[in-house]
Amino acid sequence: MKSQRPHHGLYNQGATCYLNSVLQVLFMTPEIHDRLRQLDESQITGTDKELSNIFEKLKQTTCGTENITEILGIKDVHQQRDAAECLELILRKVSPQASEVFRGKLTETTKCFEGHIIIEETNPFWTLPLSLKDRDDTTYSVEKGFKRIFKKKSYSGNNLVYCNECKKKTEATSGCEMERWPQILTLLLKRFEFDHYTMSHVKSNRCVDVPLTLQREKKKYTLYGMVNHMGDLGGGHYTATVLSCDNNTWFEFNDERVTEVRQSFAEDEPYSSGTVYLLTYRVSQMPVETNSENEVNENQHTGEKENGQMGPSEVNKLQERTVFKIETPSLQAGGEDISVGETSHDTDVETGNSCGVPSEAKRSRYEEAQENPSQVLHLLHEELNTQSNQVRILHMSRREHQRWDTQLVIHFLITLIFCWLLIVTFFLVATLL
Repeated sequence: MKSQRPHHGLYNQGATCYLNSVLQVLFMTPEIHDRLRQLDESQITGTDKELSNIFEKLKQTTCGTENITEILGIKDVHQQRDAAECLELILRKVSPQASEVFRGKLTETTKCFEGHIIIEETNPFWTLPLSLKDRDDTTYSVEKGFKRIFKKKSYSGNNLVYCNECKKKTEATSGCEMERWPQILTLLLKRFEFDHYTMSHVKSNRCVDVPLTLQREKKKYTLYGMVNHMGDLGGGHYTATVLSCDNNTWFEFNDERVTEVRQSFAEDEPYSSGTVYLLTYRVSQMPVETNSENEVNENQHTGEKENGQMGPSEVNKLQERTVFKIETPSLQAGGEDISVGETSHDTDVETGNSCGVPSEAKRSRYEEAQENPSQVLHLLHEELNTQSNQVRILHMSRREHQRWDTQLVIHFLITLIFCWLLIVTFFLVATLL
């Protein structure tokens, strides 16, 4: 049995509660400690060193964060920032070996009714966003929201998708599967979203049910950390609720103040909260990975740079004639200004930008068809159909937002007409007087 040691907080420099909360969650993540200790001197970044320094100080006393804010490039410590963006900023700046524990890969596959693969897209992520908007007006279920990521979507009726193999538009299904499960699974509850009526971002204080465990494909994750946000979008305050590694006790970290959480956490009963924003789960048993265990080192041999500026993105592949496979660039770490994809508060998954280029098989077909113009046109037609499928699926996913935009335009026109009538009435009254 491990002996209990006191836990210590972090001083707030002004409005750095978001940073303090994220650091306390990382401090209670032994996987990060292990990776930092295993680094060679040549692999260590400035962020690695300062993170290790803070961890060592937190074992002894309450400490400040002046050095790490400087390394992270945080200029104004009196400006409130987003905790999720802060977490990803740290993960980008630490060494790849350390950030690897948070990295996962999600693959979305679209198949026609006959089972032919039309599009297959793989996206790396550090956090998985969950939208709090659904048809149920009661308490939001994190477990249901997590399962909804993997729920299959159907395309039928007016939303048919062109299949190169079938040579026609056909019904299709699209679904996500986890290609690489992270050791630490981080869920982002999208409490800050854009309101089309007020034309501003607003915060949702909806109460959510947080399960102590999540299961998917025989993988079990256990909750150990939460970042909470109280207040409105323009300010508010962040705290962290974290499970101690020493004695299996939950603690509340509120800057320099640390208190034991008296509320009991039962595995068979979800924890309800109206302030939780980030959730971190630890895998109970790491799934068997065939290609991703040494992925960081392998990327160095495939043209990707793990430090500094990002190298060339992975080559997107066209498998045979019907499969359009997209591999977004792997999440990099250790650089200063690296951006792969964008964690949007208006979408449900994190995506990156990529473009397809012909594979060797496709390129050879073009070369063989150079003397036959009709064959070249046929190949170009296939390529255009594949690209149009991408655009079509993207448009379908954004159709809901377009509907909101239409309502916004109508609302604006009505307001404009009302103002015009008000001005005319004013001049008429002024003339009569």
